[in-house]
Amino acid sequence: MVKRKVVVVAKAGLHARPANLLTKEAQHFHSSVEISVGGSLYNAKSLIGILAAGVDCGTEIEVVCDGTDEKEACEAVTNLITGGMGE
Repeated sequence: MVKRKVVVVAKAGLHARPANLLTKEAQHFHSSVEISVGGSLYNAKSLIGILAAGVDCGTEIEVVCDGTDEKEACEAVTNLITGGMGE
């Protein structure tokens, strides 16, 4: 299991478009990919799960990956989040 804390820098947080990008990135991997927000875990491969987290800009979240390609998954997802998701 790999865990990494990151701060969401997308100006509008994880609203529909960034959440969709995050979901698509997470789905490229066999490992489970989740985000932890305020002690709750949300499936990063589910658009509804990401939207349910209600993540705003500046929020610190933890990316949690577990499986055969966990390191690659965690790196890809955290890079997307810290890169601002194209916003």
